[in-house]
Amino acid sequence: MNHQRQARLAGGNPALAWLGDPVVPVPDAARPSVYAAVLATPSVVVMAALASLMVSVTAALRTGQSIFWILVLCEIVVLGVRLRTIFRARRADSAGHVPAIDPAIRWSIAWAALQGVMAFTIALTDDKPLLIVTMAFILGLTAPICARNYAMPRLATLMVMLCDLPFKLGLAMSGDPLLWLLLPMTIPFFIGVRALLGSFGRMLSLSLQVAEQHRHLAGHDPLTGLVNRQRLDDILRGMMNAPQGSLALHCIDLDRFKPVNDRYGHAAGDRVLVEVAERLRQAAPDEALIARLGGDEFLVAVTGLTVADAGRLAERLHHALSARSYAMDDTARANVGASLGYACFPEDADTLDQLRQRADAALYAAKRSGRLRRYGPDVGRVSDAA
Repeated sequence: MNHQRQARLAGGNPALAWLGDPVVPVPDAARPSVYAAVLATPSVVVMAALASLMVSVTAALRTGQSIFWILVLCEIVVLGVRLRTIFRARRADSAGHVPAIDPAIRWSIAWAALQGVMAFTIALTDDKPLLIVTMAFILGLTAPICARNYAMPRLATLMVMLCDLPFKLGLAMSGDPLLWLLLPMTIPFFIGVRALLGSFGRMLSLSLQVAEQHRHLAGHDPLTGLVNRQRLDDILRGMMNAPQGSLALHCIDLDRFKPVNDRYGHAAGDRVLVEVAERLRQAAPDEALIARLGGDEFLVAVTGLTVADAGRLAERLHHALSARSYAMDDTARANVGASLGYACFPEDADTLDQLRQRADAALYAAKRSGRLRRYGPDVGRVSDAA
């Protein structure tokens, strides 16, 4: 596998949505990979089907009942459909789509029900060696079902029930009191299954939450909580392709920030950066991307703005950062201004790289000749000369 597989529930069937729910807390960003677990390890699907075929063929040969040959045929058909469903979804995933796993879940349930029908039919034969083989087969299915579907414990429980309960029903109908002794074992058996799945679920939730924390830390500035430079490009590419069709980049550089660090220390400088981030959050639209590029450099990106809207936002951001002083301690305050340059797509640039370069050029022009500049031909000449 060259990448993390992704999948989704189509959402049209509440029962499947309930069965496919991980139950434990799972970050929203991790759900597609959790759902993709049902597409994993097709070799397990094949091995389980081969084991089922061996039991069915053995039952057909020992009893001479034609129903077992029908079950053999059904097993082959279901195996073919399950593999086709899995590989079709995996091809869609490889092509960049997010496939729905609803068909895979339905056929997993159908396969488990088929095992239950076979086990029930064998339980009525009164063939003790065949009963032993079937019991071993049903118990043997528990581990791979739970392991393969651990991310969907309700689905795993249903599949185990469909395999086991028909067999126990057949034993109850067999009329053999000795076999009835197996029936009370059903309760502790399912308690164990639920405990096993619960343990798997807790480990899954913990590992995904830790992974999400690491992902967040890798993509965000630890001081301000803003998006950092490492994650910025991916988000900007998505914003460039947004249906709104426009993107405004506002590049910001703090003025007189170095003297704050020199006079009051880095702790005071950090407080200023945190305050800057908070002021940007309050001044920018809720849907804006706010990033810290490093040091005292920030970026605000917003989709769906006209050039005039982008200009008004630039003025609001600049005013938010420059109009009020910043507290250094309980008594001292410092005036830290900001230079801001911005550029708009598609008016000022054709590509994301060009848009960023021109917003930077506008920022440099703002630092030289004024506190607020939009990219324009004169800005381009200044940037090129620099």
